[in-house]
Amino acid sequence: MPGARLHPRDVQSPIAPDFSRQALCIQGLLCDLVTLEEAKQRILACIGESRRCNLVTPNASFLRLSRSDAEFRDAALASDLSVIDGMPLVWLARMLGAAVPDRVCGSDLGAELMAHPGGQFSAFFFGATPEIGQRLRKRLDEMPCSLHCAGVLSPGFGSVDTMSEGRIFDTINRAHPDLLIVSIGARKGVVWLNRNEHQLRTPIVCNLGATIHFMAGTVKRAPGFFRRHGLEWLWRIKEEPTLYTRYARDLATLMSVLVGQILPCLLHAAFRKPSAAALAQAQLRHHRWGTTEILEFTGDWTKDNLAPVRAALTAATRKANDLVIVLDGVTFVDAAFLGQILVAYGYQRRIHRGFRLRASSRHIRSLILLHGCGYLLPDEEKPSGERSGALRGRQTYHQSVRKLWNRAIASRGTAAPRSRSHGH
Repeated sequence: MPGARLHPRDVQSPIAPDFSRQALCIQGLLCDLVTLEEAKQRILACIGESRRCNLVTPNASFLRLSRSDAEFRDAALASDLSVIDGMPLVWLARMLGAAVPDRVCGSDLGAELMAHPGGQFSAFFFGATPEIGQRLRKRLDEMPCSLHCAGVLSPGFGSVDTMSEGRIFDTINRAHPDLLIVSIGARKGVVWLNRNEHQLRTPIVCNLGATIHFMAGTVKRAPGFFRRHGLEWLWRIKEEPTLYTRYARDLATLMSVLVGQILPCLLHAAFRKPSAAALAQAQLRHHRWGTTEILEFTGDWTKDNLAPVRAALTAATRKANDLVIVLDGVTFVDAAFLGQILVAYGYQRRIHRGFRLRASSRHIRSLILLHGCGYLLPDEEKPSGERSGALRGRQTYHQSVRKLWNRAIASRGTAAPRSRSHGH
């Protein structure tokens, strides 16, 4: 309607990558090293600024799904905040040398927002059954808490496509919630949000799984002892025996990752730890060819010399161009460096722009594979055993980007006037 006043929720800041994130690559998953309080403050800031925050909560199931489902993996990487929900991932991160204080699960975030003093927040709940939704609304209305129920909608048990009708987005947007909490299964919820976030005007969008059931009181949370010691899965099986199969598959994946990738990665790092002098000599060069940003790295890159990496990636993604990462001259990378690369990869996929990573050294390719990031490598640069048929759909994408890469690298000499070099 002409002259109609816009609701504040209808105006949002544009999506932009944040390379100041304390991000870590944990077996191909992107995880932010934040405390529960820091995550809550990030959410409150985004609500106050009407800024989009796509929140994901990786756990052992994410790890299993991401290894066989490229769409799910890319959707999980296309996030603004990725908190470590599962204790197994906390343990893996600590083994890699990251100072992870504790897990930050979605249920605890919901509880923190409910108890936050000095403000009222509204949440729209998408998922579960109509009966659970009504019970949740009644419970929140009766409880003295800061979280108000803006609406509930049960989409049933259809596909992501059938849940992506315009009427669903209209219903959510008309409620003008601060948070959209989705509970339609881990895989389906993350993919649904990734496909449809451009249709939503809610600042915070997240798939929080069983949080709706905990809030509604239909499923009892594990006691504190179980949660603190990574035994919540035992309690969940007691409450919902059908979860046994899922947890068994998760455990098998964890054991495979631990033996086949984490331990070899730790051995490699023990024998090849970069010195301070080597880190100081690392170099990177940023130049542009047409609509392609090219970053060329040489030397060793770890959590201790990330400042120029953050600056270069920020500059390279400012114009939403295609992005090429060249690691031909790199001799060592760690999980923190790869975390920044994953932030860039997730953003490029989120805005549907090209991303290509080149690593001609067998040594660096092996390191990338050990960190669970083999999907970053073009198929022709992987050992034949790593070319999974489940990921074959990426081949067409890489073939199209390969042409862009060859032309961009061939013209590097003509791009000198625009080049920028960074040293640490």
